[in-house]
Amino acid sequence: MELARRWNGATYSLFILHGNIFDVFPVQEAGGTAYVPLKTFLSRRLFPDRGFLLFYDISDGLTFGNAEMQKLFFEWLAVYDQVENTAFRQQGPPREFTRIAPLLRRFFLHAAEQNKKSITLVIDFPEKIVPASADAHSSIDERMALVTLLKWATEMRRLDIGLLLVTEASAKLAGDLLQNPHVAQVAIELPEAGERLRFLQAYAAARNQPVEAWSDFSLEELAGQLSGLNLSRIEHLLAEAVGNGGRITAQHVGLGKKRLIEEYCQGLVRFKNPKPGMNLDAVATHGAAKARLRELAWLIANGKRDVLERGVLLPGRVGVGKSFLVDCFASECGLPMMELGEFRSKWVGDTELQQGRILMTIRALGPVIVVVDEADAVFGTREADGDSGVSGRVFAAFAAHLGDSSLRGRELWIAMTSRPDLLSIDMKRQGRFGLCIPLFPAQGHNDVLEQFNAIASFKKITLTEPMLAFVDETLGARALTGSDVDAMLTRAKERAVLAGRDQSLEVVDLQEAVNSFIDPLDPQLLALQELAAVLACSDRRYLPDHYANADRASLSAKFALLKGRLRR
Repeated sequence: MELARRWNGATYSLFILHGNIFDVFPVQEAGGTAYVPLKTFLSRRLFPDRGFLLFYDISDGLTFGNAEMQKLFFEWLAVYDQVENTAFRQQGPPREFTRIAPLLRRFFLHAAEQNKKSITLVIDFPEKIVPASADAHSSIDERMALVTLLKWATEMRRLDIGLLLVTEASAKLAGDLLQNPHVAQVAIELPEAGERLRFLQAYAAARNQPVEAWSDFSLEELAGQLSGLNLSRIEHLLAEAVGNGGRITAQHVGLGKKRLIEEYCQGLVRFKNPKPGMNLDAVATHGAAKARLRELAWLIANGKRDVLERGVLLPGRVGVGKSFLVDCFASECGLPMMELGEFRSKWVGDTELQQGRILMTIRALGPVIVVVDEADAVFGTREADGDSGVSGRVFAAFAAHLGDSSLRGRELWIAMTSRPDLLSIDMKRQGRFGLCIPLFPAQGHNDVLEQFNAIASFKKITLTEPMLAFVDETLGARALTGSDVDAMLTRAKERAVLAGRDQSLEVVDLQEAVNSFIDPLDPQLLALQELAAVLACSDRRYLPDHYANADRASLSAKFALLKGRLRR
């Protein structure tokens, strides 16, 4: 564990422990391995031999690792009362941090310097004591608490005294504390496959039943299936089935994992398992994009993940089918998919907390496809202001995560946007979203017919030859998107149903739907979005011929002109 390694280095006295702090952790007992909360784990596994182990939070005040430690502390407290003319021995030490801190400092120095005792103080929920806020908005008690912790971080290094601040999100703590060189931050990540397997082995041993009696999976298979969950949530998932006399089936694991991950991320992500039978064959047109994505799928399927892209940018005007293409690609790869939603919050520290949960889950899920819709809005930029620097910190965290080459092959990020020009240049560089594959509407008669056939098949609509002939003649030259075609076919089917022909679509239904269809979107805005996708493209092979051979300077000038018009 990283905490033990850095603790044994004896160069820090104050540690911030953050991340997966509400999980359970292994300790050895006479009957085997038991899984206990973090506080018990620290007492029994990391600090069993400390002279004093103390715990503090603003609700319970000061508590002790065992009764003997409490007895010795109160004996010292009786002497302190006599010297300082106080009554803490009878009344108990104060709960407010600013009042108990001077008392603790005197006790620490006495126990460490005079009695040569080792001391560890664990502070739970420190964000309630020194929250992240601008100095102008901090109360006097928060400022005093911050100065106290900063002084302790410096002066306690010479003694065998350690302080642990345990919080789920370090970003909720005061920035001065996080940036201090005498403070070490240690992240507790979600468990890897080996840790999950050991937990499942302990769970199976406690049941005293063969695994086959309650699970359709072996323990090794189950450990792989449960990536992205912490041990506590794995226990919940198992208990929901086994505790009710059921079995651990593929359906239970799939639905339970989706629910637990989305609950942990507070509904700010959508988790999807691959859909059997769905692949890129279901996607109409987009031939160049499908060919490139199939190459990536082959690399994933054949374990060539060291050469896999870190991220793929899919720009295109609204309605071209970006989301459906990604769904089909994820299913063809056989990988789970996590789609990020808007996770920003108006409350201080909540945005960073949600982002930290999401990124921690993604790291544990790998291999996984991560989808970001409206990527220009989700990622933000370095230059954003007016929100106390939140947007800048969010952008920096995403940029650092995407730039981590050690995650290549474990995560494939796909960013979708209709305005790639608004995406920060830092994100579009090689090593992040350097591969840009733009998507376009139908580029001719064949594309339009392919769209109608594919979407009609998906919606279980039979198109006759006269219908296809009408489509070719009327719409073959239009730059239609998948959403346009879907809307026309839905209206045609609706007309047939209202006419009492639920199972039969006639040419007149399709004619009425097509002739009445109006695209309400601003054509200049659509043209701007299409040019933005062209200019963001990283390879001419992904462009239609009339764009691949065009002069980029003239395209840029046209884009700037359209952008200027739309700003008026």
